Amino acid sequence: MLKDLEEEEKASVVRLGDASIASPFTSKLSTTMCTCHIIKQGRCTLVTTLQMFKILALNALILAYSQSVLYLEGVKYSDSQATMQGLLLAGCFLFISRSKPLKVLSKQRPLPTIFNFYTILTVLCQFAVHFTSIVHLYTEAWNRSPAREGKFADLEADFKPNLLNSTMYIISMAMQINTFAINYRGHPFMESLVENKPLLYSLCISGGTVIGLSSGLIPDLAVQFEIVEFPIDMRNILVQVLAADLLTCFVIDRTLRFFLDTGKLR
Repeated sequence: MLKDLEEEEKASVVRLGDASIASPFTSKLSTTMCTCHIIKQGRCTLVTTLQMFKILALNALILAYSQSVLYLEGVKYSDSQATMQGLLLAGCFLFISRSKPLKVLSKQRPLPTIFNFYTILTVLCQFAVHFTSIVHLYTEAWNRSPAREGKFADLEADFKPNLLNSTMYIISMAMQINTFAINYRGHPFMESLVENKPLLYSLCISGGTVIGLSSGLIPDLAVQFEIVEFPIDMRNILVQVLAADLLTCFVIDRTLRFFLDTGKLR
């Protein structure tokens, strides 16, 4: 008897959030707009979560290579460079999480899980493009740098601005900006990148900074970021690789999205 009474008491207790979840489905209004609102909010949350997993996967792969292989080759970032890179990531993730759903419920269904052909293929293909760009720029910067004294780099040495460090920092920043801009989902489930003003302004400012540093248009800013002046031929190669990396990843993602990014009922 006591167990039965305890079970009845537990069943009668209203938990936090029960009313808000049930309210759209128990509304006495003559329309179903409240249910559509719940679906739109849920789709926006799902799409935001999926795109954040994609961005995290790409950034993790890029940073893993940069902080392992490139670090052993003597590539380092200064404190100011690492701070600005961290602020960029934090700001972009904050603005992505504040995306709002559209007012119209789309007929298209979002993908229900991250384990699908579209997500896996776009992450792998984009990382392959980024990896090729990093290796190419590293080789070009290495060929134009003074010969290293020893066989191995001194991992305990203090940071010193040089062509190799500056090149790797700029390409790393550019790839992170590309990752956020390309993998932002937008329509038909949430507001587009143009409509998400905070994220758009953040990416535009960061992208403009990268262009200014790589092209040498803002020498005072390059001094603050501890970026060396690039030779003319290296500057042209750097700008071309940055543009090719952005365009190639954009085409790959949009092509895969067109053919594979559609949720289906089971």
